[in-house]
Amino acid sequence: MLDPSLNNLLIETIASNIKSKEMDEIGRMLNKKFNLYDLAEKTSVVTIGARSAATVLVENMESINKLHDFIKLLAELDNNQILGRTLQMEGYDYFLQQFTHTGYFYDFTKRKVLPIKTESKEMSNWGALKDGKSYPITIISVDIVANSRLVNKHGDKVMKKVYTNLWKFLRNSLSHTDGRIWTWAGDGGILAFAFKDQIERAVKFSVEVQRTITLFNMEKHNPIQDYIELRLGINTGKLVYHNDTGQIISEVINLAAHLEKNKTIPGGISVTEKVFTSINPKLQSIFRGIGNFEGVPCFQSERLDQILCLD
Repeated sequence: MLDPSLNNLLIETIASNIKSKEMDEIGRMLNKKFNLYDLAEKTSVVTIGARSAATVLVENMESINKLHDFIKLLAELDNNQILGRTLQMEGYDYFLQQFTHTGYFYDFTKRKVLPIKTESKEMSNWGALKDGKSYPITIISVDIVANSRLVNKHGDKVMKKVYTNLWKFLRNSLSHTDGRIWTWAGDGGILAFAFKDQIERAVKFSVEVQRTITLFNMEKHNPIQDYIELRLGINTGKLVYHNDTGQIISEVINLAAHLEKNKTIPGGISVTEKVFTSINPKLQSIFRGIGNFEGVPCFQSERLDQILCLD
């Protein structure tokens, strides 16, 4: 059984993407005796509303203990034909992401609903993104300022400890905003946000990181006295997801990385126009226009780590 909010999300997703006749056909794929009109206590002459039909379908799948099979079937029907029409399950990825909160997820590779063996926040695809499919994603490129100087001063071995601690620091902050670390190359990496409010969550995460980096520097397990400074660049757009996130190639990622490396001040955040216009006015107030970068209007914050910064 799904909790009421998740059950309602599934019903709404089905109702907005699938026609009643198609629901009738889908029901029979898992229950040969399924008849939408009989179950709705209506005749075939009467039109059943999409939401009512979806409710009947979901309730029937639950009643015959086929809910996991049903969730699997819907995932496999996405972008495939039924009754001569290609089914586009818009929003089903968000349902699958929310479904992970039940302790299960749909594994696109094994084509099964499986128990989650690790915490859902460790799943780079949120338990919902399909390899080879395009999704709107917000990307943050993060990098340590003057890393080469720090390596020359302290050596690789010591700096690797700093990198590991920084990775843990970022991951802890990401857990509050449902972001993911897609790649990590020691002194920096690519972070990703998906689904509802992804852009605002990404910007809030970035502000939190820059405002609290001093606390990271003050931790007793930090092996160096030098103050670690970060640069963050944010971009958003559609990209093709791959299970090996390190192999994802996208202009969305490239622009975020170039913006961070070439235009962002230490302790600051740079964002593209699409990111800036998608956040609330209070967040917008910390940014100022810096002109075009690679043909895209961009904005930058002042240093956000100065408030707690120690001499």
